[in-house]
Amino acid sequence: MDFTDKQFSRLSKRSLHHLEKLQQKYTEEFGDFISKAELMSIIVHYTKNQVNNNDGYRKKE
Repeated sequence: MDFTDKQFSRLSKRSLHHLEKLQQKYTEEFGDFISKAELMSIIVHYTKNQVNNNDGYRKKE
């Protein structure tokens, strides 16, 4: 997934700040730089998986 500057400009200041903090934590934890676009791709992928997993559980109830 490719994120453009336009998509990042749609984020609230709070969300952008949170993304930057996650970017710093990632660098501290893994010693490797990650771009905001890469980080957002991971977040979106993880979120989609969580939603799909949760939908599966709800359907079984």
